[in-house]
Amino acid sequence: MKKFALVTLASFMLSAFTSQAQDSTKTGKLTISGYVDMYYQYNFNNPTREVGLFQSTTADGDGVENLGRIFDVKNNTFSLGLAQTKFAYTTDRSEVVVDLTYGPNSLLGNFGNVIGGNDLMIKQAYMSYMFTDKLNVTVGQFGTHIGYELIDAPLNYNYSLSYLFGNGPFYHTGAKASYAFSESFGIMAGVVNGWDAMYDFNGTKSAIAQIYVAPTDGFNIYVNYIGGDERNGLSFPTLAATATSAKTVSHLFDLTTTYQLSDAFKLGLNAAYGFGSNLKIDATQDDGYAKGSWGGAALYADYRFSEFFGLGLRAEHFIDKDGLRYISSTFGQGCTVSEFTLTGDMKFMDGHFNLKPEFRIDVANVNDDMGGTYKGYVSNPGNPDKAKATNIQPTLGMAAIYAF
Repeated sequence: MKKFALVTLASFMLSAFTSQAQDSTKTGKLTISGYVDMYYQYNFNNPTREVGLFQSTTADGDGVENLGRIFDVKNNTFSLGLAQTKFAYTTDRSEVVVDLTYGPNSLLGNFGNVIGGNDLMIKQAYMSYMFTDKLNVTVGQFGTHIGYELIDAPLNYNYSLSYLFGNGPFYHTGAKASYAFSESFGIMAGVVNGWDAMYDFNGTKSAIAQIYVAPTDGFNIYVNYIGGDERNGLSFPTLAATATSAKTVSHLFDLTTTYQLSDAFKLGLNAAYGFGSNLKIDATQDDGYAKGSWGGAALYADYRFSEFFGLGLRAEHFIDKDGLRYISSTFGQGCTVSEFTLTGDMKFMDGHFNLKPEFRIDVANVNDDMGGTYKGYVSNPGNPDKAKATNIQPTLGMAAIYAF
């Protein structure tokens, strides 16, 4: 059935391509864009110094100093984030995009590819074609449709990223088709290798889908989905390699909304719920594996006081009590985390250069083996006389972003 569907889709695409061939020969336009970002951040817990990314002076060896963070993982040092060069060639009906990234956050954002290979440079590489004014088909490696935030620092109001972003997919490799019934309603569906995977780890594809609705001007709603067998992949870090024979079925539903109340004031909401079977090794279960779920929600409020200055607030709560996502592998157990982030945004050079001062506080409670919880962080871990457990991680920093 799957092969028949793929053959039918290919035949349809070939027929449409033939009928539109004269349009695709029109002269296109090449656009080059990109950005560079870096940050300095101070963690008031004074964590142990790590040598570098995936290098460490401590037992965990991951080089992460700000626990649970996604990209802003280093403390008390000037840190390069990401350098991007994006090439886009477009005609009236087609587009080819090669989106290359370099630097520490390129490695973190493309972890599903082979470390040390050129694959890590590829953030996106895809082709899309408008078969009609309403139907668009895309094939290649493309950014995920899941979530409110993006890897690209210039496109997010807050510099540090949410737990919802970091514990969901970053990109997919496959094919998708979108259909716009009108300017206020559209759908998307596709087949991909899985979460954060250039190659298929198990020969079983995942399905992706999206519904877009715009009830009123300035109000956008996206309902997103991905589901499939993630066996042998990197999507569930707590699933041991010995689980190769278990079909790890997972489903993730995501709601993303934005509401532009005025030219200066914008509200946003992101909520997600994931669940599945055989997602974690569990010796207490008859089959040796466990079911589980995770989810959370984040609220966003951004206000532009002037062309020069604005403030953005994010409040988030994320639950992973079953210990299935990246955040739990950080703490070694299932956990519940919250974070509150206040970000300033100062624009220079017509918005090409941004400075973002940011204060963030994380609150983490980690499950223990007795059904209770313990504090997720340690302040002054390198000083036995001052070290103590705490459930908060406050940081203060500044990010600089130049986009072209």
